[in-house]
Amino acid sequence: MSSAIRLTFEYRGQHVELVASEPVDLVLPGGPDGQQGLSVGLTPARAAEPPDISIGYRVDILNARGQRIHSRPLDNPIREDAEVVSADPDRPFTNQPVSQPKGRFFVLVPALAEAKEVALLRTTVRTQTIGRYPLGHGTEGGGS
Repeated sequence: MSSAIRLTFEYRGQHVELVASEPVDLVLPGGPDGQQGLSVGLTPARAAEPPDISIGYRVDILNARGQRIHSRPLDNPIREDAEVVSADPDRPFTNQPVSQPKGRFFVLVPALAEAKEVALLRTTVRTQTIGRYPLGHGTEGGGS
């Protein structure tokens, strides 16, 4: 059995889709029990407490009841600007917004036995769920 799952997301504009979830044989460094991110609900007393959530993106792993069992913060995975050459000799490169961003990004999460779904969320002033996708361990086309 693998110790992690590689999630592959593709995006076009505001539409984000989970296109694959694949088991990978590695241990994620930096978190509890070697897993990157924040595992929540470790004890019944902490299960009701939400983890500290910061502004930005995150991936939550959910159990069959839709409860968060792991949360992984992300740097902004959706490229909304691009570095371009500038005519200014003092600043040879500048960033410009991309009107219709498109691309692909990957997220590694722990392979938890009770994991049934993954949610991609963005938090600004409020948390917005970008999408929820069923986890199909070891299958291409892991979500819709």
